[in-house]
Amino acid sequence: MAQVQASFATRRLLSPRPRLVAAGSLAMVALIATAVLVAVALARIATNAYGATGDFLSFYAAGHLVGTGSGNVLYEPVVQEWTQRALYPGGFDYAIGFPLPVFAAWLFAPFAKLPFTTAFLFWIAIQTALLLALCRLLAAHLEHVPPVPRRVFVAVFALSMPSVSAVIFGQVDLFVFAGLFLAYTLLRSDRRALAGAALSMALFKPHFLAGIVVLLIVWQQWRVLLSLTAIAVPLLTLPALLTSPGTLLGNLSFIGRYPGSDEQLAVNASMMSNWRGFIVSVTNSNELLFWLPGLLVIAAAALWIAARTWRRSTSGDAPADQAYALAVLLPLLASPHLHTQSLVLLFIPLAIVMRTYFRPEGTAWHDDDRVMDAVAALLLCFALLFALWFIGAQGLATMVFLILAAFALCAFRWPDEERGAAFTRRLPLA
Repeated sequence: MAQVQASFATRRLLSPRPRLVAAGSLAMVALIATAVLVAVALARIATNAYGATGDFLSFYAAGHLVGTGSGNVLYEPVVQEWTQRALYPGGFDYAIGFPLPVFAAWLFAPFAKLPFTTAFLFWIAIQTALLLALCRLLAAHLEHVPPVPRRVFVAVFALSMPSVSAVIFGQVDLFVFAGLFLAYTLLRSDRRALAGAALSMALFKPHFLAGIVVLLIVWQQWRVLLSLTAIAVPLLTLPALLTSPGTLLGNLSFIGRYPGSDEQLAVNASMMSNWRGFIVSVTNSNELLFWLPGLLVIAAAALWIAARTWRRSTSGDAPADQAYALAVLLPLLASPHLHTQSLVLLFIPLAIVMRTYFRPEGTAWHDDDRVMDAVAALLLCFALLFALWFIGAQGLATMVFLILAAFALCAFRWPDEERGAAFTRRLPLA
């Protein structure tokens, strides 16, 4: 009798409702902490507090340099530091590098004509509007998901540390997210030229396109690649060549030196969300010999695993949705420079999984326990993203293990789906 009661108690403890309460409690703590951090950050930005520059200062300074005819020295670290110190009235410890393509500097040139604080708050408002638009896009994509997990997903996306960081730091990762997710939805509806055009939004950080480009080659999606190339080549080269003859090479040279520039520019390697961040935070050394071999091993293994799924997807033996999810995740494991705001891309494979898991004809839609399980998992993800960010801010960067877990789940535990799904059938795969 005692064994029966113990077994019953165990089942109750592991039932969906207690897990939902526990995950909800952790998520509430994370939400309150996030709200406090946002309020403090906005107050510091509005008052030009010491160090309250975000990443936006590097964009603002780059826009100032090209706007005043000094684009020929745009990628000189000393010039970047001097310009940032001259433009920000509040002071800071280390300058922030500007490794983005030249067209991004020209995009920020009009902002550089405004006072820094005004420009920063204006950019935050633009990012907030973009975030709200992406929430509507995600909600539309998940229209067949039950209402509660759909709304929780959208809320978790909007309020998570990656999204909040992208907005408050004045970053551009939401544009990358928009490009990759729009391309996915356009591929599903067989609008290939528009899908390629959408991918061009990710050119702010071109390395995040690496997995997608390889996947499109495997799928022989030449129209998508042609459309992307037709936009990418002039966008990446013409502004640079018109700025000065050596600016394009200066950009490439700066990117090559950037991983080891922590002493001159604020790379913040010990807080990165990749293998490099973990190793640097543990060893307190940014030496390439310490972190690069491990990063290369992870990247090679992830590429091998993803490539197997990509090849299988060409014959319908693996879902095209899964192949796309792995292509999005691959650069997060392979990039030598990755911070919290870029983890907003995790929500693309998560949205794809949610749509697959809750197919209208499937059993999960009508199973209350599985619906609560999904909600609990989303709330736990929200709490984990905050907790791992906070631990990283204290000196131990462990976010890479969450990315590894997400990649492994997408690669090996993809929700069951009928082979030859509609998305796969629409692809003209040879």
